Amino acid sequence: MHRTLPTALLLTLSLAAAGCGSAPPAQPPGEPPTPKSITRANPGGDAADPERAALQRLLDEPWGKRRDRFNSISVPLTDYKKWRRVRIWTQPTRATYRYGDDHYAVATVIYTKIEGRNDPDTCLDDFWQKASPLADAYGVRLGEAQLLQSTQDVDGETRPLVFKILEGSMESVFSSSEYVGAVAAYQSWPDTCLVHAFAVKSGRHRDLAVKVRDRWVAEGAAKLRWLPKITEAPDTSAR
Repeated sequence: MHRTLPTALLLTLSLAAAGCGSAPPAQPPGEPPTPKSITRANPGGDAADPERAALQRLLDEPWGKRRDRFNSISVPLTDYKKWRRVRIWTQPTRATYRYGDDHYAVATVIYTKIEGRNDPDTCLDDFWQKASPLADAYGVRLGEAQLLQSTQDVDGETRPLVFKILEGSMESVFSSSEYVGAVAAYQSWPDTCLVHAFAVKSGRHRDLAVKVRDRWVAEGAAKLRWLPKITEAPDTSAR
């Protein structure tokens, strides 16, 4: 597993400061990367602007699925083969994935116990109460958030789905990074909460990052599913 520090958005659980893993550009400006140069480490490949190329792939590539380590849940991701599963050592999760060593995007699934109500609104509030102090500790600054009520169709059953859509930045002695993202809360098993968060680096190509984030909200979040073999609440193991 690769280690990653919690930072902006998950927005507080799983984005790390950008690294320097991209290969030197080889293509002229405006040209797409050569297919052989596109890797998990650098999905932007040898494009002159690999960050833009990577975000464009997240916007254009079809949806696929990855499973968590517990083989219990199906996580929707565009360009799914290019995401790397990672572990957040200071905050165990059900599943976390990053897109590129430069952290162009991060997706995290949180599955926890809760006392009392477990509707999506309550679960979102519970998540935020726990995540906010962690965000402050890592220098994450959050902008205005927007709540969005939606639904999820699961085997013909319509279930409520709630989003918190937001932006944030992380300041450190090493760098400053900006992100846009969203957190989705689902109708879960009794006494549990299921939350899925998604963040995209937005400092250089904000308009494109917003489109990627909005695509996840409109198309991706509702595709999160427990596998058919899961017929009762699994334990809330995390790693």
